[in-house]
Amino acid sequence: MTKRKRQQGYYTKRMKSVQEGSNEEVLLADIRSLLKSRKINDSGTAGDESVATDSETPLERFSQVQVKISALSSIGDGLGFVSNKPDHVFVVPFTLPGDVVEAKVVTQFANDRYTLADFVFVLKPSPQRNDALVRCPYFSKCSGCQFQMLSYEDQLAHKKTIMEKAYWNFSNLPLEMIPSIGDTIGSPLQYGYRTKLTPHFDGPPGSRARKNRKDGSEQPSFDQVPPIGFMVKGTRKTMDIEDCPIATDAVREGLKQERRRVAEELH
Repeated sequence: MTKRKRQQGYYTKRMKSVQEGSNEEVLLADIRSLLKSRKINDSGTAGDESVATDSETPLERFSQVQVKISALSSIGDGLGFVSNKPDHVFVVPFTLPGDVVEAKVVTQFANDRYTLADFVFVLKPSPQRNDALVRCPYFSKCSGCQFQMLSYEDQLAHKKTIMEKAYWNFSNLPLEMIPSIGDTIGSPLQYGYRTKLTPHFDGPPGSRARKNRKDGSEQPSFDQVPPIGFMVKGTRKTMDIEDCPIATDAVREGLKQERRRVAEELH
């Protein structure tokens, strides 16, 4: 495979079947439902009429596109479309229905008609978006939270929708036997409620190299304190998190103490 093809996202052939019960299976169900609601069929046409699309041309990896978000998936990411690809869904985290956002192409799955993209910034906010509600400086990068820009009432309504779609998509029950879902019961605390955090840090560069593990070579060591925190959304890279406002006061203090201890004992 050429470098050019890698940049265009050609490494998107699914090498194994989607695992039952996985986030990917849930996401695919939402994508197919959204395409069906737009009457896009497997041949890339809307109903009986052809749609002028550019779906056959792969996008350059890391190129940026404008995406209009149409729906919120059960895994919490927005689902939207680019103007010249109406039969192809773009999955963009930290977005809401009605948002128009700049997004960066990461991985394309042409056969399943979707592309995973990174959120870059909002061009036109959804009526539901209220960025004044965000209380964490790491939000929109950290993978820990998805909905701080959404009112708590709307968050509860979305959780109800997730349960409804789970029954529709995976229960295998006849429609008449699917139970009605009650409203989600809210918590009295919207922040400061989490009683457990699991921050971590990566090993030093080269520590996972197979050669070092096999021949007993001296293991690499840290030359500085590594980032201690949680994963950057959509990656396996750890970002440095000094504080987490969704945790209880005791857990937040414990995080600070452990960060200091690691910094002192690591070398």
